[in-house]
Amino acid sequence: MLSKMNKILAILLIAILLGGISGCYIDADDDRDREPPAVPRGVRTITGDEEVIIEWYPNGEYDLAGYQVWRGRDGINFDNLAEVSENTTQYIDTTVRNGETYYYAVSAYDTDGNESELSPEDAWDTPRPEGRNITLDDYNIFPGRSGFDFSRPEKGSIPWDTPATDIYFGFDTDTLVTYLYSDNETLMQDLGYHENFDSVDVVPEIGYTTLFVELIEGHIYALFTPDGNFAKIHVRELYEDAIVFDWAYQTDPENVQLAPSLNRP
Repeated sequence: MLSKMNKILAILLIAILLGGISGCYIDADDDRDREPPAVPRGVRTITGDEEVIIEWYPNGEYDLAGYQVWRGRDGINFDNLAEVSENTTQYIDTTVRNGETYYYAVSAYDTDGNESELSPEDAWDTPRPEGRNITLDDYNIFPGRSGFDFSRPEKGSIPWDTPATDIYFGFDTDTLVTYLYSDNETLMQDLGYHENFDSVDVVPEIGYTTLFVELIEGHIYALFTPDGNFAKIHVRELYEDAIVFDWAYQTDPENVQLAPSLNRP
């Protein structure tokens, strides 16, 4: 005869086999991975012309499935912007407007659907217009095409002596030096030689001079216009009678972000 203990064990075994005791059966879902990927790090933004480029460091999980890119307007509340594959660490947001500020975050998710928290970096950007190959002539020779108005770049070169002219170009025959001038109190600062325009992402808030600055080929110059906007130019070619430069202009007043787009032609 079975002992009392053996009878109890036998009853428990039968109940387990029949599924009569709740929670005693094996649930296949219990073996599913419930650990989310690590939070993406190194999230940064790059300012463009009607676009913002978001970049981040890659995650290293073997079961990583992709990333979610998030965008907000206040740095606190975010909406899902895009989903990208696990091999992607960059996204270009082209649904933005120049002069408006956007905040970004990135999360990672795995093959089981687990998703990380949002990235902690304070990644925000304000896209702005830019242009290339503007040519200004010496105001002493061709005064009608020696100036430039950053707020109306579609005009190209304009006369140097109009109220709208922010900068104009000239060659001093006494000192044999080429200069960038301003008669409307646009402030200027030489940021030194840079091989690429994107070497200067953010212009300084202080350290500007007035009236004129000596021009040197390959140098980037930061400017602060009378309407409270920052700009920059990169001197591509420099001659005694002309200058060719690339430019960027931040339409959001007192915003120093001026990095160019990575996919500029």
